[in-house]
Amino acid sequence: MKPTLFILFIFIANQTFTQETKLANNIDFNGYIQIRGISNFDDYTSFLVRRLKLWLKSEPEFSKRWSYKLQTTITSLQQQKFFLQDVEIGYKTGLLSFDIGQFVPQYSLQRFQPDYKIPAIERSKPINVLIPDGTLGVRDIGLQVNYKTKNKSFATHLGIFNGYGIKEYRFNNQGYMITHKSEYNISVKKNKIKFGYSLQYRKAENLQLRFIFPDTIKFSGNDFRYNLFARFKSKAMELQAEFLNARLNSSNVYGYYFLSAFNINKNQIVLSFEDYNDLIKETADKPYYRVGYNYLVKDYKIKLSFDNYFQINDDKIKNYYASIQLQIILN
Repeated sequence: MKPTLFILFIFIANQTFTQETKLANNIDFNGYIQIRGISNFDDYTSFLVRRLKLWLKSEPEFSKRWSYKLQTTITSLQQQKFFLQDVEIGYKTGLLSFDIGQFVPQYSLQRFQPDYKIPAIERSKPINVLIPDGTLGVRDIGLQVNYKTKNKSFATHLGIFNGYGIKEYRFNNQGYMITHKSEYNISVKKNKIKFGYSLQYRKAENLQLRFIFPDTIKFSGNDFRYNLFARFKSKAMELQAEFLNARLNSSNVYGYYFLSAFNINKNQIVLSFEDYNDLIKETADKPYYRVGYNYLVKDYKIKLSFDNYFQINDDKIKNYYASIQLQIILN
């Protein structure tokens, strides 16, 4: 009897270990942390956890057709509260795939570049404000269909969403949002070129579009936006630019940026220019400049960044902020 029990114990332990190993192989659990110090060398100096982001998503071994993703983040900018970002289920058949749940609608180039890989320590203001849900929580709840060629030279996306972001949930929602994006990818020797466009139409209802309208205004009506983007990447440099425009009933808002990065071994020099024009009379619509330096201790997995961000007004530097940031990928 004892040998039988021992063999049974070994069998159960082996099966448990095998299942746990298979489960571990089917899951990608990772994240990163960014610790930042920032100062204008006058009346403001602060240290903050810019991002502590964690995600759990399925590996290709999980299923030939199904996938999932959960992502959460914590930041000092949100009073250290955990914020559930993505709750997404995917289904793939042939060259088509479907996303359903809470996620970022496909729109723009820079918004879909991970912030831990972007040379600048922050995305440009036109991106943060003028993507479909930029000031409404970035993400939305809905359904999106995607098509990508086998050689990945062309991809297109079409989505339909609630249209009011994720900062609130409306049981009596009267609006909706449709998004579309297409991109083309070309390889020339070891250089990569990407270009494309994005479109969005929203039937808006009582939306507070911060940094576009004054905080006292809630917007309702037709919200049509478009975006053009292009990128060139080689071993020595990265160049990219985007233009974003929003037509809100009879009002028009636009912005654009140009970002460049030059790589010398583990050193990276960053230069950018961005301009954004809103509908708030009190704001000075002057361009922002960025001059930065990254030391890639271990590629982007351990990166030390120095950043200078400022405006030039009447030949004088205004609204200047200097930052230092340490980034570590957890796994």
